[in-house]
Amino acid sequence: MHKAFINSYRYLKNHKIIGLILLGVYLLIMLFFVSKLQLSSDISSLVPASDEKAELKKVLETAGLSNTLMVSISAKDKTVSPDSLVVYANQLTGQLESDFGNYIYDIKGRIPQEDLRQIYGFVYENLPVFLDKQDYEQLSERLYPDSIRKRLASGYRQLMTPTGFVTKDYFLKDPLSITNLGLSKLQELQVSENFSLYNNYLITNDRQHILLFISTAYSVSDSDKNEKFLEGVEQVVTKLNSEFSSVQADYFGEMMYNLASSQQIGRDIWFSLLVATGIILILLVFLFRNIFIPLILFLPIVMAAFSALAILAVLKENVPFLSFGIGALVLGICLDYPLHIILQYRKTLHIQKLYGEIVKPSMLSSLSIAVVFLCLTFLKIEALSILGLFVALSVLLSSILSLILVPWLIDFKIQGPDQSFFLDRFSIKDYSRLRTLVYLILGISAISIFLFNNVEFEKDFSEVNYQPEELKKTERKVEGLAGRLGKTIYMVAYGNRIDDALQENSDLYDRLKLMKEEGEIRNFSSIGGVILSTLTQNERIEAWETFWNEARRDSLRSNLVEISGEYGFKTESFDRFYSLLDQDFENLDLDDYKEAGSFYLSDFISEGAQVSTVNSAVSLPRDNVEDFLSVFEGREGILAIDNKAINKLFLKGLKNDFNEVLLLTLVIVFILMLIFYRSLEISLFTIFPVIVTWLCTFGMLVPLQIQLNVFNMVFSTFVLAFSLAYSIFMTRACLMEYEYGTKGLKFYGNSILLAGITNMFAIGALFFAGHSALNSIPLPSLIGAFFALAVSFVLQRGIFRKLVLDRVEIGEPPYFFKQVLRVNTRKQPSESEKLYRKGAVLSNYRYKSVFEDVRKKFRACREKMLRLSRYINENEQVSIINSEYGILPLFLSYKFDTIDIQVLERVDESRQIAKNTPQSRKKNIRYYANLDELPPTGVYIIHGNYEDSEALINFIKPHVQKFILVDSDFPHRWLLDMNFEIVYRQNNILVLQKAE
Repeated sequence: MHKAFINSYRYLKNHKIIGLILLGVYLLIMLFFVSKLQLSSDISSLVPASDEKAELKKVLETAGLSNTLMVSISAKDKTVSPDSLVVYANQLTGQLESDFGNYIYDIKGRIPQEDLRQIYGFVYENLPVFLDKQDYEQLSERLYPDSIRKRLASGYRQLMTPTGFVTKDYFLKDPLSITNLGLSKLQELQVSENFSLYNNYLITNDRQHILLFISTAYSVSDSDKNEKFLEGVEQVVTKLNSEFSSVQADYFGEMMYNLASSQQIGRDIWFSLLVATGIILILLVFLFRNIFIPLILFLPIVMAAFSALAILAVLKENVPFLSFGIGALVLGICLDYPLHIILQYRKTLHIQKLYGEIVKPSMLSSLSIAVVFLCLTFLKIEALSILGLFVALSVLLSSILSLILVPWLIDFKIQGPDQSFFLDRFSIKDYSRLRTLVYLILGISAISIFLFNNVEFEKDFSEVNYQPEELKKTERKVEGLAGRLGKTIYMVAYGNRIDDALQENSDLYDRLKLMKEEGEIRNFSSIGGVILSTLTQNERIEAWETFWNEARRDSLRSNLVEISGEYGFKTESFDRFYSLLDQDFENLDLDDYKEAGSFYLSDFISEGAQVSTVNSAVSLPRDNVEDFLSVFEGREGILAIDNKAINKLFLKGLKNDFNEVLLLTLVIVFILMLIFYRSLEISLFTIFPVIVTWLCTFGMLVPLQIQLNVFNMVFSTFVLAFSLAYSIFMTRACLMEYEYGTKGLKFYGNSILLAGITNMFAIGALFFAGHSALNSIPLPSLIGAFFALAVSFVLQRGIFRKLVLDRVEIGEPPYFFKQVLRVNTRKQPSESEKLYRKGAVLSNYRYKSVFEDVRKKFRACREKMLRLSRYINENEQVSIINSEYGILPLFLSYKFDTIDIQVLERVDESRQIAKNTPQSRKKNIRYYANLDELPPTGVYIIHGNYEDSEALINFIKPHVQKFILVDSDFPHRWLLDMNFEIVYRQNNILVLQKAE
C-alpha cells in the first residue's frame, strides 16, 4: 500500500510545476461545487425518520403549526381609543402586504363586513349541519307559544328602532333565531372568549389590544426566507412604533426561536472554530519554531473539508448547518494525520521508512473513524446522517491528502532524531509502570460497568434549545393576549383522506367539549362544531328532518300566524322561514366552506399528498398537562403536539438505538482490524482500549450528572474516534518496539499526545458557545478524550508489556491463543514439531509485520534446514551469512542446546527483526552488520549470495573447517584446493568439510 504513496511523492518531487498546477485546479473545482452548497438550519433535521415514525413526521409537516406569526397591537394606556389601534393595524397590514406580500400566505384577525353577511347566509342555508343535540333541546323550548310570543315581541321592538331596516331581513327569515345557535359554533374557532369584533378586527373585550395572525408562505425550514421576512416585519413595526406615540406592536412565532437558534449556532461554530484554529496554530508554531510547518499541516485538512463539502453539494440539495458545524469540530482528528507524518519524519529522516511506518496505521485509523461516523446513518436522523458522511469523507481525505502533500511540501530540514522535542519528556515515559495509575483506571472501569447504562437521556428539545430571555418575554405577553396563558397544546386529527381526518376531529371535538364542561381544560379552539365529515353531516341532516316532522311544522306555523297577527304581521311575512323548514338539505364539501367567507380553514385544515390533518388548540393549566396527554396517548388518528410528548414519541428508544449502532460500529471496526492486522490477538488488543474508554466515559457521566440529548449524544462517536486513533497508533508503537527493539513511544508517543491536545482544543472551544445544545457537547467529549489518552498510555501499553515485551526480555515468545490451547491440551510436542521446530521458530515472529513472509519462507526451506542441521554438531561455533529475518539461526538454536551462533546480516530491517526475537535474546545469538565485526569461527553457512565474495573468502580462509552453501552461487572451488571434500550435494545444499 505504501508503495503507491512513495511513487506519488517521487512524481511530485520531480514535477513540482505540474504538481502545483494540479493542486490549484483541484482546489478550484472543489470551490466551484462548494459554492453551490445550500445550508439549512431546519431543527427538524434532528427528528428521527424511522419507518414507524414516518407517518407521525408527515402529520407534523402537513399540520404546519410553526409558520404563524402572532402580532399584538396594544394601547399604552386605557385612555387610547380603539380606533387608534385600528389605524395602526390598517397601516401595518397594508405595508406588509405591499412590501412583503410574497412572504405572506394570509393575515387573519380582520374580517370584512361582507364576509360577516356571507357567513350568516352560509350558516342559515345549511342550518342542519351546524346544529347538535343540545341545540335541538333549546329549539324545543322555543316552540312553546310563550317563547314564540317573547321572540316576536323582541323582534317587533327592533324593527321599530332606527336600525330596523338592517335587522328586518334577518328577523323575517328566522323569527326564532335558530341561525344564532349555528353561529355560536364559530366562537369555538378561538381559544379565548376574550375577543369580539371591532371595525372588522379581532379585539380584546377591554378594547386595548388587536390580535393578528400572519401565516408565512414558506415552511419553518426555509430559514433564509423567514429571516428576510422577520427583518421586514421588524423594520415596519419599529417604524410604526416610532410614529404612534400611544400604540405599539409586539410579535412572536415559533420560527423566531428556530431562527434565533440557527443564528446562534452559526455564531458559536464559527467563533469556536476560529478560537480552536488560533490556539492550535499558536501551539504548533511554538512547538516547531516555524510558521511554515503549521500552515502546511492545515492545507490537507482544508482541502479535505472542501472536498467533503463538494461531494455533499452533489449528493444533497440542502445540508443542515448543524451537521457542518459539529463536523467542523473534527479539525483535531483530521490534524492527527499530518502531525503523525511530520513527527515520524522528525525521527526517521527517510521517506521510504516514513511511508513504511505511517501508511498502514493512518489508513486503518481513518477507515475505522469513517466507519464510526458512517454508522450514524443507521439512526435515520438527517442531521446526524449528513454529519456522519461529512466527517467520514473529511477524515478519509485528510489521511490520504496528508500522505500525498505533507512529505512533498514540507521542508524536511527540521528537527532530526538527535534533537529534543518539547513533548518528548512527557510522551516517552512508560506510564504503565505507575501502579497507582493502573489501579485507578482499572477501578474506574470496574465501577463503570455498573454505571454506564444509567446515563440519563434528555428528551425535551426545549431544555437544550436557544431561547433568548427577551424573546421569551415577548412570547408570554403575546400568548397571554391570545388566551394561551398556562399551557397550550395542539391536537391534530389525521387520516389518509380529509374526510377521515374530519371524522377523527369530530370525535375529538365531542371529547374536548365534555372535558371543558368538567373543568379539565380551560378552553379549546376547534372546527369540530363547524366543519364535519360527510358521515356526521348526514347524521345531522337526518336529525333535522326527524325533528321537523309534519306535525311540528304545522303546529309552529299555526302558532306563528296566530301570535304574529297580534303585532300586525301578515300571514305571509314568514314564508321564507317556512320554506327553510320544508327544504331538502345536502351535505357540504370542503370547497363549499372555503367559498363561504372568513372561516380561516387554513389555520385548521391541511391536505397533503399522503395525509390530511385537522388542528385544534387546547388551553389548560400546566398541572393538568400530564393527565390530559395520558387520555390521548396511543390513540390512532389523534396526535397531541406538546414538545415533551412529541420528543418522547420521536426519541423513544433512541438511546437503545444509539447503543445498538455503537455496538454495530465496534463489530465493523473489529472486522476491519482483522483484515489489516491478520491477527485476532492484535485486533482484540487494539479494540479493547476503545471499549474501556467508552465504558469509563459513560460511567463518569452518571456521578457528574451529565445528561445526554439528541445534540450531545454525538459525543460518543467523537470518543470512539479519539480512542480508535490513539489505540491504533499506540498499537503501532508497541509493535514497533517489539519488532525492532526501538522505543516505540519515542516515535509515536509525542504524536499521540499532541493529537490528543489538539483534539481537546478543537472540542473545548465549544465551551465559548452561547447555544446550550453546542455547549452540552464539549464536557463529555473532553472526558472521553482524556480517558482515551489515559487508557492508551497506561492500560493498553501495560497489557502489551505484560503479554509481549516482558516475555521477550526473558527470552519467551509472546502469548497467543494457539500457544495457550496447545499448553492446555498437549504437554509434549508432536513428532513433527520435534523434527522441524516450526511452532517454536514461528512463535518468535508472532505479531511481527513479517510473520506471514517468515511462515512462507519457513515452509519453503524447512527440509533444507533439517538436512543441513545433520552436518552441525553440538558445541560448534557457527557463522551464518544472511539470516532471512533470523529463521535459520533460530532453527539451529532449537535443534542444538549448546551451539554458538553468530550472524552477518547487512540488511538493517532483517537484522533488527532477527535480533529482537525472544530466542535470539535467550540463546545470545549475536548479529553483526559488517564483516570486519564478525568473529572467526570454524563453521560457515552462506544463505544466498554475498556481494563482495573476495573479501568474504579472505575472511573465511584462515579459520574455516566446514562450509555450507544454501541456495547460493557463492564460489567454492577454492575450498577444494584447501583439501576440502564435498560430503553432501543435493536440493541446492552444498556441504564441504576439510579432509582429515
